[in-house]
Amino acid sequence: MSAGAIDLAVNKAKETGRDEKKGFYKAVTLALNSHRTLLNNGEKPRDKDRLEREYSLEGLNVRGNLQSMMDQLEAFDRYLRKPKQERNLNMNLLFYGPPGCGKSELARYIAHELDREILCKRASDLLDPYVGVTEQSVKEAFEEAEAEEAVLVIDEADSMLFSRDRAHRSWEISFTNEFLAQMERFKGILICTTNRLRDLDEASIRRFNHKIEFRHLTPDGNIAFYRKLLEGLVDVSMDQKSLNALKGMSDLSPGDFKVVRDRYSFYPGEQVNHRALVRALQDEAKTKKIHSGAKEIGF
Repeated sequence: MSAGAIDLAVNKAKETGRDEKKGFYKAVTLALNSHRTLLNNGEKPRDKDRLEREYSLEGLNVRGNLQSMMDQLEAFDRYLRKPKQERNLNMNLLFYGPPGCGKSELARYIAHELDREILCKRASDLLDPYVGVTEQSVKEAFEEAEAEEAVLVIDEADSMLFSRDRAHRSWEISFTNEFLAQMERFKGILICTTNRLRDLDEASIRRFNHKIEFRHLTPDGNIAFYRKLLEGLVDVSMDQKSLNALKGMSDLSPGDFKVVRDRYSFYPGEQVNHRALVRALQDEAKTKKIHSGAKEIGF
């Protein structure tokens, strides 16, 4: 937001005669939001990605050394902040695993810890039906992240790094080539997330400095995320039966706890208890098994 736009908004708010603080603030906010919409080709801009308030690394089930990765990222961050870099080094991270296991949220955590903005791009932001436009969008995304010194996050990276061995059309190869070329040139931190590791182009995988696998939560992870996201909805301590049921659940991810939290956050207090929350988590796990075609053991 430019100083001129703010000055104009303040002057226009004065002209409305809104002397009280609340009304004046509202008038300025409306004017600035309208200005942002005009700058965004008439579409209301989306708020930037924010880190979940209760987020922490505790409870995540990942294969890879997160602490070592964070140490290297902090060292690379200091290198990027130097006035002049001696070499063109890359720091490309690949997060893969089932949906909802915390891949995108870890990316936000990294940007927060490094005190950098996060620029998140999804397939819908980059893919275009017209030949050549997708490649241009990919190039612009990398240029924007480098100019803003932001952490670039590409969700659904398998749509961008489509395996060229299985390509049927020339443009499928073309935008994969463009993405790989931009990865090589990028002076910044790139994080790609995917639920479909096997669909990634083989040549792209070797370009990632760190490959972190996310898995469904362990019993201890279930407890950790319950305490972070759900325990505060109930005033009393969890009973042993509910605790045992929570520990015995498999196929849960951090996203499942967030879904249940959002669902019960607006329930009347008397309708929210630990058994209801645990049952809701069991329903989430059961739905996953039905969707994947897994059969329950037993008779």
